[in-house]
Amino acid sequence: MKEEAVDKELVRWNDIFKNLIVDAKELTKDLLQGINYVLGSGILLLAMGFLTIYFVVIRNVQMGSDFVLIGLVVSSPAVILGLWNIKKYFDLRKKYSRLYLYQREMERG
Repeated sequence: MKEEAVDKELVRWNDIFKNLIVDAKELTKDLLQGINYVLGSGILLLAMGFLTIYFVVIRNVQMGSDFVLIGLVVSSPAVILGLWNIKKYFDLRKKYSRLYLYQREMERG
């Protein structure tokens, strides 16, 4: 890479970091809220999956195996994605745990 290209790239990164510093509090808040949305969507998907299992599969077992199979096919992706989202939430929460601490410190003043 030529020296001039490196200088231009450094200037661009410097501008990005200046904006991050100015918006750090809002950026941190938005990132942490996004992580919480991952948990919320995981819980919602799990609830939808388990409700489908209950209402379609368990309550209608006597209707036949095709009906039960359809209920399992419909509910399985919701349960799997719900569990994946909840796992992702804990991974992200661990990864950004320092940000949670910094946010609490900033809120306390």
